Amino acid sequence: MLGYLYQCREALLLAILETKSQPGLSVSIERFDDVAFEQHGTATEQLQLKHHVNPSSLTDMSVDLWKTLRIWSEQVAADPQAPFERRFTIITTAQAPGGSAAELLRATRPSADAEKTALRLLKAAAVASTNQDSAAGRKAFLALSEQDQGNLLSAMRIHDNAPSITNARSEIEEQLYFSAPDGKVSDLVDHLEGWWFAQVVTSLAEPDTLAISLLALRAKIDEIGRAFRNNELLINPETLAVSADALPDSDDRIFVRQMRCVDVAEESIELAKLDFYRATAQRSSWARENALLDGEAARYDADLVERWKRERLARESSGAPSTEDEKKLFGRDLFHWANRAQAPFRNRHEQWLCTGSYQILADGVTVGWHPDHGTMFGTPAKGEAA
Repeated sequence: MLGYLYQCREALLLAILETKSQPGLSVSIERFDDVAFEQHGTATEQLQLKHHVNPSSLTDMSVDLWKTLRIWSEQVAADPQAPFERRFTIITTAQAPGGSAAELLRATRPSADAEKTALRLLKAAAVASTNQDSAAGRKAFLALSEQDQGNLLSAMRIHDNAPSITNARSEIEEQLYFSAPDGKVSDLVDHLEGWWFAQVVTSLAEPDTLAISLLALRAKIDEIGRAFRNNELLINPETLAVSADALPDSDDRIFVRQMRCVDVAEESIELAKLDFYRATAQRSSWARENALLDGEAARYDADLVERWKRERLARESSGAPSTEDEKKLFGRDLFHWANRAQAPFRNRHEQWLCTGSYQILADGVTVGWHPDHGTMFGTPAKGEAA
């Protein structure tokens, strides 16, 4: 599992680095390779990422090395021009021992004949090894002509001792140090990774969205950084990911019972539940991040309560409902007014944030729809209110 998460996080780090030199590229995951940079649908660099929790060595007999060489050897066999059109890169947390082929194939070659020596070592290892896990890779590499073998190694770059999944996060923060105000870099990366992982999921799940533009990544970094500098609130991608399908089928919370007691339509109830859970998640996130000003959430809620009181009194001025049917109709109308209410939370104008906050208040019986909601639902027990 760490390997898959590492693949996504390391791809973000590599993409950030690449935006500085080739911002016109796009990055894909599990399309051409583990990770690939591409332009106009053609790969310019393929990357294999290898993550090890425990210390490991990338020797000439390494299964990691030969599994990668199998993939690339088969590609070169099918297209001998591939090494001239793209780079083949291995990024691994393992260590390349001194004198190994992997050490000789690092991005900075240690000598002019490094590739020839690496080829000799790999051919010798391919013949000598009896490891069945590497057999397919050794066979594929030996099946290439010596010219194709040399061309493949010339296009290869090995980066060993790469940062682990946790250290990769630190490197991302280091790269983005000047993109956010002091003390906010970690928060910026939290928001960026949330957006990034959502993009990765979309690119893997939707065939028409195969690559992530580096320009889009740069724009997102600038957007988040600008929001922090201007003291703006940001919406977490995880909040927007909450969907109606993820909501519990049976929900007996007070805000739901408040809607049912005035016969709100089931479709409206489901939408209100979605608003409630999104608003709860987002407001909790802001609180955890210390993004809110002192008393800001309480002032927002107080404003919503005042608006609700004014609306209720205005409706009652033409005559308070007396029969139960009249009370239910009154409650439905008041609910739908709140469901359309517009009250920005600082710089955020999302409809679900306002209406969801009203549902939070309804769950605490601070507001209600039925004229007798206070008597019907009372004050929730400590810890029950949202």
